[in-house]
Amino acid sequence: MTVNLFSSVALSSRLSAQIQTARKRWLARPDSDASTAATDAELVTIHLAGDPGAFSELVKRYTQAIYNVTYRFTGDAHEAENLTQETFLRAWNVLPRLTLDKPLKPYFVRIAVNLCRDWAERKKLVNVTPLEIENESDFPDADGDPLRAVSDAELRERVRAKMALLPPLYRTVITLRYTEEMSYDEMATALDLPLNTVRTHLHRAKTRLRELLEKEE
Repeated sequence: MTVNLFSSVALSSRLSAQIQTARKRWLARPDSDASTAATDAELVTIHLAGDPGAFSELVKRYTQAIYNVTYRFTGDAHEAENLTQETFLRAWNVLPRLTLDKPLKPYFVRIAVNLCRDWAERKKLVNVTPLEIENESDFPDADGDPLRAVSDAELRERVRAKMALLPPLYRTVITLRYTEEMSYDEMATALDLPLNTVRTHLHRAKTRLRELLEKEE
């Protein structure tokens, strides 16, 4: 089912129009279109120069990634849609101040994560962030993707169900690492956390997920 990510938030008229354009181009634009090959920095430069389609291309490029993060954090499709839209509204405002020597995806994800944390605070949710880490270790990512390693469809659903029991930050680090295939450096930027803290959170998230699955057996 296609998720309507641009239905209900009151955006500026210009941004709203560009997002609608992005949706149409997402469906209709051929893969060979030159703008799809443009780098993030090129698109931002064109956007800041006044091109009405450049930001739309960025929206198209990163909507699914931002939605994956907001949905995994909130566990609520409607809230995830709203937070995804708010992420791009915030991104519109900060683009003129960003340096263009690094990919935009981690910065967009950081906006989304911060919005998710604000959402959790408004909802007065508990267990959003695990306890502070002491004696951080540089854990290797030896176990691999806990979802991708499972071939049986029913077992995959069990894993997804158990993921919903993890703290939002743990769900988020698993999503960033394996669904979005972000590097540890990119994750550290996105989460605004030290590199080893990110590694430790990911290790603990997978350990906790494994424990939940073992309890079921």
